[in-house]
Amino acid sequence: MLRRVLLALAMALPALAAAKIPPAQVAVLATLHQLHATTPAYSFEALGRAIEQLQPDVLCVELQPDDLKLRLAEATKQEYPDVVYPLIDRHHYRVYAMEPAEPTYSDILKPYIQAGHDFSVRAPEQAEAFSRYSDGAYIGLQTYWTSPARVNDAVTDSVLRAKHELQQAMVGDGERIGWERWNRQFLGVILQAAKENPGKRIVVIVGAEHGYWLRGHLAQATGVQLLDTAALLRAPAAQPAPRAGPADVPMT
Repeated sequence: MLRRVLLALAMALPALAAAKIPPAQVAVLATLHQLHATTPAYSFEALGRAIEQLQPDVLCVELQPDDLKLRLAEATKQEYPDVVYPLIDRHHYRVYAMEPAEPTYSDILKPYIQAGHDFSVRAPEQAEAFSRYSDGAYIGLQTYWTSPARVNDAVTDSVLRAKHELQQAMVGDGERIGWERWNRQFLGVILQAAKENPGKRIVVIVGAEHGYWLRGHLAQATGVQLLDTAALLRAPAAQPAPRAGPADVPMT
């Protein structure tokens, strides 16, 4: 009898230990890349304030590992040299690169880009119509984006989800598969960061079009507490907690 009790306790210990491990908190913070320069309510300066307001311990960023090492100028992702790199140096966040190194980078993106090119050749009128639709959606969104919270809310997510659903329906499987693979690459890094940083707050800095996908999947993930980024940004800003030590940059 005693042996059975001891065996049952031994089997229960891993579950009890796991129950005591707090989940990582994850906030997905949408960025606008070069459009921060033309979106007054979500300028580069406003993005910096938003990151600090979320008080991260860890950042997951939309870069390759070598980008973090070299810190070169960015034609599209201008928020990194302008905002993110200085904040990393100031606050010593732990940082994870979500984009993969080669050859995985090209293995995912080349077929995805090719699918878009093939669509423009196969159906140029449809491709032009979709381009006009996309431009119009962004004109509407930029009018709607009167605060960083609105860039991260359910309205923005629903517009960009619809944009990608239409894009996949028009372009075909190459678009659908490529978009899924690229987002799952990001998700895998975020979940690894959550596993390695239980109880810490992770801020995922990623282009706005990825927001709806990542939030939807993170809401169902174990070991993660998904935060409402829009609600946090609407709240009064708290004083950032001080940090010490050099930036820790895992090459994931």
